[in-house]
Amino acid sequence: MAEAGRYRRIAVYSGGEIIGDGVYKLPFLRALRSSFPEAEIDWVCPGPTVYADRIAPLTAGLLDHVHANVALGQHKSDLFLPLPIDGGYDLVIDTQQVVWRSLCVRRLKRRGGRFLSGAAGFWLSDIKPPRGYRRPRHILTRFFDMIEMATGSRPALDRALALPADLTEKARQQLPEGPTYIGFAPGAGEARKRWPLERFIEIARRQEARGRVPVFILGPAEAVELPAIHAAVPGAIFPEQDTDLWGTGFDPMRSMAIGTRLAGALSNDSGVSHMLAAADTKLVVLYGHTSAEKFGPVTRRSIFLQASDYGAPVIESIPVEAVDAALEKLLA
Repeated sequence: MAEAGRYRRIAVYSGGEIIGDGVYKLPFLRALRSSFPEAEIDWVCPGPTVYADRIAPLTAGLLDHVHANVALGQHKSDLFLPLPIDGGYDLVIDTQQVVWRSLCVRRLKRRGGRFLSGAAGFWLSDIKPPRGYRRPRHILTRFFDMIEMATGSRPALDRALALPADLTEKARQQLPEGPTYIGFAPGAGEARKRWPLERFIEIARRQEARGRVPVFILGPAEAVELPAIHAAVPGAIFPEQDTDLWGTGFDPMRSMAIGTRLAGALSNDSGVSHMLAAADTKLVVLYGHTSAEKFGPVTRRSIFLQASDYGAPVIESIPVEAVDAALEKLLA
């Protein structure tokens, strides 16, 4: 990590983040801080980012400043205009691939500083990958590779997120010490990403029979399924639907706080899987026509089950017994 010490001021350039992108990239922020523990790290975006508002508390201790909607890479003419923020960074990491934006961003480095960018096959970058390098499909792996290029060491996920204390306390009230809680996230953005609900229920009943407490994390789209789940698994808990405790409205940090109370969880390929991963929840994640190879959640311990390994690239191909065995392995 000696190489990392040369960088006192670091700018990370991103195109901007809506909620899904922001949650997905949280492991990258954790890896940055682990690799550059003493540096000042700024996040710079030409557009909006949830790191400046909706999930800003999660950047505490990870980022020093967030510059959103900066006129740097908004238009090609930005290349010729004065810098809208102070430059002089020792290291500028460009996470996007558009060459003209990279040319704009490169101006942020100080004289003698270094620019790291994968745009155009690292053509503009002062730091190059090793000979024969092949860009990984997984976007976060690409980012971790860039950190390793700059420091010479693989980054670690040893920095926990600073979840708001009021949320973690509410999660503790809801899921107090004692029982072993197992999470179930049966929702997904597409119907074909959803493992059949009756199979989630079967796994939950097996967990209940083993003395554990099923916890179903249901979003607004899945809330209508609560009565059927409750009838089949009477001992299940539905924390997201407790509006007396949490109030109304969606808050991804709430799901993360709930995740900190779980011994493990089963999820489809969904945003919830990334929220739980951000909380370092142990995960079994199910994939049908999609794959973990590009967008799988990054967490300290996970098991991914791919439908194609069971005969066909449809999520229904994944059998109950395989999921049950994976979850038990995860919890062992």
